[in-house]
Amino acid sequence: MAIFFSSYCPICGNKGFKVKNDTMIHHIKDISKMGDRGYSFCPNSECNIVYFHNKETFTSSMVNKEIGFKDISSPNGTICYCYNYPQSELYNESIVDKIKIRIENYGSRCDIRNPSGRCCLKEIRRMQKEQKKEEVYDISKN
Repeated sequence: MAIFFSSYCPICGNKGFKVKNDTMIHHIKDISKMGDRGYSFCPNSECNIVYFHNKETFTSSMVNKEIGFKDISSPNGTICYCYNYPQSELYNESIVDKIKIRIENYGSRCDIRNPSGRCCLKEIRRMQKEQKKEEVYDISKN
């Protein structure tokens, strides 16, 4: 019998991307619930699933920190895990430069510290862009 591994979130259907077990160990509250199989991270900001393997899932409530990239997070949800910048810092346009400077001077461990296993800068830029669109929309409504 063949084992089928789906890289699509069983809840939202978005394509996830693989994460290392070391990354999950760093973020899951109860690692005894973690199997030895390959898990994926769900990047959909509107989905409550953080990690999945086929139908096995880990939700936002099952991880150690609030994930600032998920819509359900508060302004205190973390968006940069290496340097602990909260989502509320998105309004600070220099946040990307600050993170870059810190990475150049001190390095980073995005592969372990960020629940996605990836650098936060691309996602921060995307969120800032969305935020600006929302601000323009709000202004045009008045």
